Amino acid sequence: MASDGLLPLPGHPRAFAGRGAAARLRPTLDDLGATRVLVVHGVGAARRDAVAATIDGIRGGRTVACFAGVTPNPNLRHARAAVAAARMFRPDAVVGIGGGSTLDVAKIAALFGDDPHGAGLDDPTCLRPPDSRRTSLVLVPTVSGSGSELTRFATIYADGVKRSVDHAAARADVVLVDPDLTATVPVRVGIPAALDALAQAAESYWSVRATPASRSLAHEALRRLAPMLGVLRDTAAFADPGVRAELAIGAAWAGAAIDLTRTTAAHALSYPLTAHRGLAHGTAVALHLRWLLPHHAHLTDDCRHPGGAAALRSLAADIDTIVRHGCGSPLEALVSDLLAAGGQPGSHAELALRPDVWGPVFDAALASDRAGNNPSVLTLETVLVAATTC
Repeated sequence: MASDGLLPLPGHPRAFAGRGAAARLRPTLDDLGATRVLVVHGVGAARRDAVAATIDGIRGGRTVACFAGVTPNPNLRHARAAVAAARMFRPDAVVGIGGGSTLDVAKIAALFGDDPHGAGLDDPTCLRPPDSRRTSLVLVPTVSGSGSELTRFATIYADGVKRSVDHAAARADVVLVDPDLTATVPVRVGIPAALDALAQAAESYWSVRATPASRSLAHEALRRLAPMLGVLRDTAAFADPGVRAELAIGAAWAGAAIDLTRTTAAHALSYPLTAHRGLAHGTAVALHLRWLLPHHAHLTDDCRHPGGAAALRSLAADIDTIVRHGCGSPLEALVSDLLAAGGQPGSHAELALRPDVWGPVFDAALASDRAGNNPSVLTLETVLVAATTC
């Protein structure tokens, strides 16, 4: 597929970004030989003119079905319904158009829908994807932040617990990032998503699995995101096409970075807040990112980073410097201002999390792989202090 002047995105041979990228969807499906297409989108996405036009643009000469049952933070029931739709329709290609939740469900539909008798979603504690897939997968994000378009994992919730599919076959065949599709995203949705991208970049940068290549991607993501987040803080709007473009590209760079490293404790500790308190994913992540950065910046012991505590302090200082240079504020202040601009809870204290209730929940989160990827060894006491005061 020719890029037609679009910007190639890192870490993927067929991922492109730029205004008008969504118009490449039809010729992309032609190139893939797709005559039966299942479009996965959010409940209200098709009411947005640009999204509706993108979907309409692939009709004509092919059979198109839509699965519109995706809601934020999808659960196992949503995933199974999407897989059932794919098994019934038997598409040549699945197209995900929407935010991170939609893209994750599209991945699951393409991956598990190939096998009409597969039991991979039967046991929510052990999601077992097939080794490969035959159905093509094309992802078109309409919100800048999740990075899902460039990762090979997908998240769903089962019984209030976050579950992941992490498999090479969940990686899209083609990615089209069109910032114009984000123009009408509500601020209450767009700001948490942008904060998610900021957290991904920071977490990838300090991850114990970081490499020079992944850290370069994370650095570029931070460099692109910080100035635009400053504008978003001041305007609380996505009207400027230049801001939308930079946010979309920065979010994609962050997605490419976490595809290599995975996320860390800010994400691990966020999932229970989303599952049990209904917080937007990006909001929950940002609340933890805000205290983790200074925690890492002053760490002297209990460090699992390969370079030791001094190296971790240096990485935290790098992040702070990039953000300050980009938007004129330290990361903690930027996060607080953006949460306020997006009408989100501004602190854990506002959530009134009772230690006797949340202690076991956070303790379980600290046992997760994402927490194990964190460069500092966190104790439950540290987390509970942050969750009741920060």
